[in-house]
Amino acid sequence: MKIVVTLSLLSFLLLADMSIQEAWLSVSAKNEGVKASSSDVTRAELKKSSAESMYLPSVSFTGTYTHLSEAVNVDTTDVAVALASLPLPLPFPSQIDLTEQDVFLADLHLLWPLYVGGRIDAVQEIYTAQLHESKALKEMKKDAEFLKLVKYYYGVVVSESLYKTRLQAQKALQLHYKNAQKLKEQGQIANIELLNAEVKLDGAKIQTTKAKHKFEVAKSALFALTKLQSQVDSKLFVNEMMRDEDYYKRETEENYAGLKILDAKASQSASLLKIKEASWMPEIAAFANYNLYKDNSAIMSTLPTWFAGVVVKINLLQRKDRNQEIQAAQLLHDKVKYLKLEAIDNLALLVAKTYKEMMSDKEEFNALNSSLKLANENFRLRSIAFREGLSTSVELVDAQMFLLGAQTKRLNAAYNFVKKVSQLAVLSGQRELFFEIEKSSEEIK
Repeated sequence: MKIVVTLSLLSFLLLADMSIQEAWLSVSAKNEGVKASSSDVTRAELKKSSAESMYLPSVSFTGTYTHLSEAVNVDTTDVAVALASLPLPLPFPSQIDLTEQDVFLADLHLLWPLYVGGRIDAVQEIYTAQLHESKALKEMKKDAEFLKLVKYYYGVVVSESLYKTRLQAQKALQLHYKNAQKLKEQGQIANIELLNAEVKLDGAKIQTTKAKHKFEVAKSALFALTKLQSQVDSKLFVNEMMRDEDYYKRETEENYAGLKILDAKASQSASLLKIKEASWMPEIAAFANYNLYKDNSAIMSTLPTWFAGVVVKINLLQRKDRNQEIQAAQLLHDKVKYLKLEAIDNLALLVAKTYKEMMSDKEEFNALNSSLKLANENFRLRSIAFREGLSTSVELVDAQMFLLGAQTKRLNAAYNFVKKVSQLAVLSGQRELFFEIEKSSEEIK
């Protein structure tokens, strides 16, 4: 029983209406590309954390076993012969063993970098910049999926409206055809008028079928993106109170994820330059060694249990020209700066273009309101005139097509407006702004 209730509840949730914001929450949580970008961010965080201990000492253990061809000893035969006449309690050995044939050693080693010319700081900065870059790349991926969602979601809204409009036109032409049959039977219209009405009805059926297929394809694309079999709930909208163009330019320069990627690249190139410059600096490190195990041979007994010290390393001559390496790193850093400046100029042009197109779409939508009223009134009058025998079927169908064209143009203008709003929201780094505009706008039925 519990399983049945659970499945029923799940089915209800899957078939429930889905707003554009709910659809986005599903995409951001389930999209494979976004998940892959999140994995890149986590990996960058782990690498950054691993680099935080680079200033700490490293401790290593070394255990060695060495087998010699023969034990190392000193021949003392001459000494033994010379001392043979002396009254020694024990005879002097003819050889003294310094090491055994098998030698075992175990040591702990410590190395602690004290000064490396800023290399460690630079490496840590690179890892931090790579983390920022991965986060910006994740935002870019989410931006791309967001724009795709808006296109697919409102594509379903438009295709559904167009399908319903085509269906209404077909029903109107169906009624027109039936009226034409009656008028033909009464001798009020010629047979050519009836045939024309039938041809227009057949054409309307074909267009309705095409519109239905487009609607089904649009729904399939949306379902695949959102991983939900839900119906769309949000409507097309046009907002009369949009922020000015300069606002979007400022926000784009401040927040656009693509520019943050270039900032991260600039930080990495600056850190690389520091590493190259550090090649002229000395390296200073403390070191220590502690002997854990040694055998009891004569040589091993003379080795100290531990020792410590400081080492200084200065590279006097290298196989690469360090000055040219520094110049190459500087050029790379400059290149990234120039790329960012170019990107800012290009983005300003893109924002201006998108904003003007958005305002043009809004003006087109408002202008089409009067055309839609005219088309509705024209179709109403033509329908009355046809029923009274004062208008031909061609004129009535033309009126129907004029109405359909006005409705389609108005929907497309609103659809283009919505897409431009989403593009501006992405460029300005404010996806949530789209939802704010959508909620404060008047929905279009």
